[in-house]
Amino acid sequence: MKTAIVTATDRGYLPAACCQLKSVADHLPPGSDAHLHLVCCDVDEGELQAATEFFARKGIAVNIIAPKEVRDAIRPINSRWPRAAYLRLYFDMIFGADIDRLVYLDADTRIMTSLEPLLTADLKGYPAAAVHDFVYYLTGNIRRRRRDLFLADDAPYLQSGVMVFDWPRILAEGTLARARQFLVDHPENCQEAPDQDALNHVLEGQWTPLDPRWNLHETYLNFGGALTPYLEHYTSTKPWSRRRPHRWQNAAAWYRSELRGSVWSNFIPPQSPIDKLNARIDFLTFCFKPKIRDFLASHAPAVADALRIPRHRSDDAELPWRPRNNKDVEDMARALVAEARGKRGLIRPPESVLDGYGAGQPIGLEAGRETYRHVASVPSPAHRN
Repeated sequence: MKTAIVTATDRGYLPAACCQLKSVADHLPPGSDAHLHLVCCDVDEGELQAATEFFARKGIAVNIIAPKEVRDAIRPINSRWPRAAYLRLYFDMIFGADIDRLVYLDADTRIMTSLEPLLTADLKGYPAAAVHDFVYYLTGNIRRRRRDLFLADDAPYLQSGVMVFDWPRILAEGTLARARQFLVDHPENCQEAPDQDALNHVLEGQWTPLDPRWNLHETYLNFGGALTPYLEHYTSTKPWSRRRPHRWQNAAAWYRSELRGSVWSNFIPPQSPIDKLNARIDFLTFCFKPKIRDFLASHAPAVADALRIPRHRSDDAELPWRPRNNKDVEDMARALVAEARGKRGLIRPPESVLDGYGAGQPIGLEAGRETYRHVASVPSPAHRN
């Protein structure tokens, strides 16, 4: 079976993407004939040469691709995400049907164990496999995504940073072309994560879950942490940020070591005591800002009004991204491990494993205080692909 392992980047993430592929090479199983590819957008010739020199120095064979026709075809739907964030939706213009399996990995991921289970994962007859983006279930934001993306009321939602594709089938079914068209037809519905949202729409009911340890990102590592990641995904604050949290210190040291001697040797900036303090403040704000808001809305509504803090939350807007508690995070992760291993059936809806589900109050909205405006998430067949 011919396998391609691909990451994509622009100049901002190029050093990280090169390190990502180094982590891939370090964890390929013995005898693997997987081919590594780096797809670039908005990267100049000097930067491409730097990447070539990096891989040569590491002794890694990587095919570097900078397709101008793809770059010119990308039309971002907002200014939040650069063109490189859309690259995976154009892989059908780059990779042909001679590839049997395509494994995609975000540039801000790091492999921590042998890739063999991922390279040989059973897709169970589906064209794709991915990890649930379970922060949406933990916070209640899943209801809004289902509504916006025209998904069923119990549909799961995948995280597109790590995906395994049955590549000939993806090409034959025009999956990526349909995802691109969904962005054209419904840009207002995909402002949060354009490529991921589009893939969730076109792959509804057409993907199988991977073990969540293949894409453990910051929400889990912050609020659970009992599972050892097979892959770390630095989804928000990066190890190369000055405000990186303490938990990324080992990762920062790894990047610094890999990039030593390259033109990117200063990619990982030093942290001052003020930087470390700011990182701690960022985390505490993330943890406690929703609780402060809840307290004001409940016990000091006049103060909330003066601060222009809405007294009520609903599914009409984003809910806080902080999970309710560590137990929810761990319960969800362990349930999804069991699902991926076939020790339990598909969990529909995935949030049904959380305490309090079905007790009359949706996850993310507190009983007696929040307003729940339900909008049916399944449109007429005319609006579905």
